[in-house]
Amino acid sequence: MILNKENQFQQNINSEDPFIKNLYSDLNERINAYEQEEAVKIDKMKWSDATGSILFMILIIAYLIYSLV
Repeated sequence: MILNKENQFQQNINSEDPFIKNLYSDLNERINAYEQEEAVKIDKMKWSDATGSILFMILIIAYLIYSLV
């Protein structure tokens, strides 16, 4: 089944219709670029990255609770 989809994808890249050919060629370029970016190690978000936003949200929540009481 996967082989059939790959063949269909390749047929669309080699299509006579310029719209379909452009669409699938662009998609193929984007997939290749994404796969190359994936090879680069991406650091995960740490708690220290989010502490400022979390503290700001806590201040807003505390203000809202204080103003409603």
